[in-house]
Amino acid sequence: MRAREFITEEKTLPPEQADPMNHVFTLPGVKSSDPYQIYRLGVAIARARSDAGTQDPIPNMPEWSAAAAFGEDAVIAGFNAGVEPAIDHALKMAGLPVKKVQISTPNSIEPSLVNRQSPVKPFKGY
Repeated sequence: MRAREFITEEKTLPPEQADPMNHVFTLPGVKSSDPYQIYRLGVAIARARSDAGTQDPIPNMPEWSAAAAFGEDAVIAGFNAGVEPAIDHALKMAGLPVKKVQISTPNSIEPSLVNRQSPVKPFKGY
């Protein structure tokens, strides 16, 4: 017996496999070998009913973007500017292209909506 006689790549499943499965779809344009694309699709599916108006809208929901700020790129977050030369040196050591793009502000700045007045009254002593 030749392999092509028992190894087939069917476009549909036989009934004994397909019948027990409920609402199973293939997405030919989406590659399962791209984990980031699968992740983004999962996030979109989780949000789809709200955006389509088939369930109550979620208040203060940010606008959807098909691409994220980070994309598929590595992300490194440091506590201070000292991380920049360390990143550059590590990239050179690893033989990777020395390119980094800062996507945040260089200093930690609280948004204007943050209440900077403490609700706790300072202790004035005895």
